[in-house]
Amino acid sequence: MRRVLGVAVGSAVLAVAGCGGVAELDSDELETVSQARSVATAAAASGSLKPAGEEKLEALMILCHEKPLAEADGDSVREVMSELTPKVRSADPAFFKRMKRAADHGCD
Repeated sequence: MRRVLGVAVGSAVLAVAGCGGVAELDSDELETVSQARSVATAAAASGSLKPAGEEKLEALMILCHEKPLAEADGDSVREVMSELTPKVRSADPAFFKRMKRAADHGCD
């Protein structure tokens, strides 16, 4: 009886620990999302993506992989990636393909 109870309690503890809910973004991560939005908007307006901008968008791709459901301004990081990806298309087609692949598959 003790074993059964021990297994049941252990399973319950693991289940509760595994259901931590949606991850939250800290202030640095929120800044990453904000900077990525600015870079993508600037790239769409100017038609070019600078290496510093690529770094900020790569940071967003990493964040999307780590915390896809975390929210920034009411949108999940995954939604932000999907929103920003088309803006990069004309600025840098090769980087657009990387972002699209990350948005479509890398955030899972």
